[in-house]
Amino acid sequence: MRTKRAKTTAFFLVLFITFFISSNLAAQDKPNLASRVSTVLAKFPAENAKDKAAFAAELFALGPAGIRDVCGRLDAPGADDDSLARFALDAVAVHVSRAGAESERLLFVKELLKALDEPRDADVKAFLLSELQLVGNKEIVKPLTRFLNDPKLCGPAVRALVASHTPEAETALLKPLDAAPVNNRIELIQALGELRSAAASKKILPYAEDRDAGIRRVALFALANIGDPSVQPLLERSAVTASPYERARSASLLLLFAQRQWESGKKEAAERICRDFIRNSTLPDESQIRASALTLLARILGADVLNVLFEAVESSDGPFRQRALELAQGIPGEKATSRWIEKMTGLRPENQGDVIAMLGRRGDKTALPDVRQKIGSEDKCVSLAAVVAAARLGGDAVFNDVWPLVWSDDAEQVRAVRQALSFFPPAKVVSKAASILMDAPAPARIALIEMLAERKAREAAGLVLAQARSEDESVRKAAFTALESLARPDDLFAFIGLLSAVSGTPDSALVQNAIVAGANQIAEPERRADALLAALEQAQGQKRVDLVRPLARIGGEKALAFVISATRNPDAPLQAAALYALANWADGSALEELWKTARTTEDKKTRYLALQGITRLTGEAAFPSERKLQLLKDALDIAVEVNEKNLILSALAGIRTPESLRAVSKLLDDKTLQAKAAQAVLRMSLPAPGVPGLSGLDTAMILKRALPSIDNEYDRDEAERYARTLLFKNGFTALFNGKNLAGWKGLVADPPKRAKMTPAELKKAQTEADIFMRQHWKVVEGALLFDGRGHSLCTLRDFGDYEMFVDWKIQEKGDSGIYLRGSPQVQIWDLTQSPDGSGGLYNNKIDPSKPLVRADRPVGEWNTFYIKMSAERVTVLLNGVLVAGNAVMENYWEREKPIYPSGQIELQAHSTPLSFKNIYIREFPSQK
Repeated sequence: MRTKRAKTTAFFLVLFITFFISSNLAAQDKPNLASRVSTVLAKFPAENAKDKAAFAAELFALGPAGIRDVCGRLDAPGADDDSLARFALDAVAVHVSRAGAESERLLFVKELLKALDEPRDADVKAFLLSELQLVGNKEIVKPLTRFLNDPKLCGPAVRALVASHTPEAETALLKPLDAAPVNNRIELIQALGELRSAAASKKILPYAEDRDAGIRRVALFALANIGDPSVQPLLERSAVTASPYERARSASLLLLFAQRQWESGKKEAAERICRDFIRNSTLPDESQIRASALTLLARILGADVLNVLFEAVESSDGPFRQRALELAQGIPGEKATSRWIEKMTGLRPENQGDVIAMLGRRGDKTALPDVRQKIGSEDKCVSLAAVVAAARLGGDAVFNDVWPLVWSDDAEQVRAVRQALSFFPPAKVVSKAASILMDAPAPARIALIEMLAERKAREAAGLVLAQARSEDESVRKAAFTALESLARPDDLFAFIGLLSAVSGTPDSALVQNAIVAGANQIAEPERRADALLAALEQAQGQKRVDLVRPLARIGGEKALAFVISATRNPDAPLQAAALYALANWADGSALEELWKTARTTEDKKTRYLALQGITRLTGEAAFPSERKLQLLKDALDIAVEVNEKNLILSALAGIRTPESLRAVSKLLDDKTLQAKAAQAVLRMSLPAPGVPGLSGLDTAMILKRALPSIDNEYDRDEAERYARTLLFKNGFTALFNGKNLAGWKGLVADPPKRAKMTPAELKKAQTEADIFMRQHWKVVEGALLFDGRGHSLCTLRDFGDYEMFVDWKIQEKGDSGIYLRGSPQVQIWDLTQSPDGSGGLYNNKIDPSKPLVRADRPVGEWNTFYIKMSAERVTVLLNGVLVAGNAVMENYWEREKPIYPSGQIELQAHSTPLSFKNIYIREFPSQK
């Protein structure tokens, strides 16, 4: 007996030890799993589909517990940033939806459904339902039916059920319809309509005449989309309304119904509805209705719709007629072409022109003889349509029919011929254009010049150059504009002569462009500027200035040497032009001289231009980012004026590296540069299309420093969101969730008094304090607001060593602070209360109590504290400026003792209204 009892005891002992060990292993594995999940989440959002799939697979490999962990990280808007969790679940949804992954899909669905069973914010549940919409099948129907009466979750649940495309979903949506609240009923009717539920038709029918306009609209859509023949009279009655908008909407529903009739084999009924609309919708605002009906009729009848199209092209309704011609264009075959040719002869000129244009677009060359005959028609619209259509159909064969028509002073005819000429080989057009350019009427010359430029017919550069001296202003302008496209090295001296003739006029810039284009075609770089340099030897005054400017875009050692010497010329206009050319030099060969100029000049304009050239060339150069950064920092040392520094700041913003970000952050303390520096920080830090944002805690801290100097609310919110994401990635958590007072409690006495209370006394006092606290602390638009009449707000738990961010805002004569470890305080107040400013350790008696500098923003604006509490020392940055540097914090409550090793954080109430938001904290091991 004892042996049996001993064996039993041993069995239960082994069982207990096994359970104990497994429980401990599970407890140890839980943080390990959370860490592994965090590692994968930090990789999101992925930059491309391949990475997204890989990260999703990695996360899914962590098993159901991993999915559960990610779901547990979802939170409501304004609480912890859960964007990475949402990105990840989206990616997993795509991953498990791939072919051959049915078991994985079911596992994922199971975990999502479990997450829906937990108490959660409605927004989080809506997100989970949206994921089920991507992956759910019949297994989601029963669990989701409970949401169909929920005002907030009915919509997402309905969409998920519809996406499952199952008969079970149809039944589930139909059952609660009559008892549902109005908004839910709208969702349900819409869904049943989308599912084309024949079983729902009779149940929906009464709602088509409901008193609620929203229900009426969605019921009519559902009935039309289901296509039950019994609802046709109702839809036809709805189509006769006074409002054009309602008439158009009702017509679209009746046409949808007609389409469903056709799809179900009731062709004649569908055809009849379309023909009724075509015949009766003749008001000026009903063109689109007729066009839609014609489009559906063409789908129903196919090629047999041709007779209807013939009638339609006789219409004076332009949009309706054009739709008919678009449909005709899609009916192939010579037979159809023949019938259209026969039809067009009896049409009005405008309509006939439209048919000819359509025949050209159809591309059936059997139409060419008849189209060709219409060239030269007495009706201009017919003739011009035929010109373009013949060119499309006939190619070279009709060139001689089309080409002579360009010789005209009728601008409309010239435009049509120019369009037609685009269908011929460029060489043929260029040759002909060059032959008549000198003598053609002005509209023709303009068109010919533009065609030559489009085809880069450089052999015609001389002819176009001659037109640059035309007496006709429009011809002359066209010629000047074309020169850049036509320029050749051989024309350089002619261009230089023309530049001399138009010196000082707006046309000079167009000629300079042509000179640059021609010179840069010369193979040897050092010869490119020869013609300009030779001309400069002879030129004087403004002509010399005009010749200098193109040198910047041509370059070369000789050209650079000339420009450098010209920057020292006593002729002020020439000197200014040379300096401008130097600052805009095409390559880095000008950098040495630009540096020398920037360092030695005392003239503001000269230094600005030199720095402008330095920043541009540095940005364009293929230098490593480290060298670019150093060059720009050197330029910053030279800069004197604010506009010069802003110029360099803009260039620094283009170097998206942590080192450049740190360099820019130093300028956040300069009041004259704060705004520009803050914008540079945003540009460098935040993600952009195709470019990831900078990562790391330093980036987050610099963004937080920059925030107070960003005026644009949208930019500020974007920066705050990204900073929060980075903080969370680096171990910070939110002390305040932005929506309620979860995690906070009321103040009960001071630390020594609390320590003397019994647990029962403390519990009672805490209950009373919490009730009182909630009367005076509220959450409004994501911020904690204190009304000025209660006590401090305290964290539920104590903290030891940590660093935290907190934004605060006070009103006039405001007074507050942040208690660290339950002890006062990092001071907050209006500068009228103390000119020293906020951020000091106000209650210190021995160690420093005043802030190092004043860094407050004006009353009514948000300020940001960064506070680090390590052992007994405190560091405080206010708006990115150091105001308390590793100072000892004294124990206000018990002066003879050091500060407590841990304690609650308190937002001090001091009889004045104030606000707090964006409170983040990260704990670290004690430094003692």
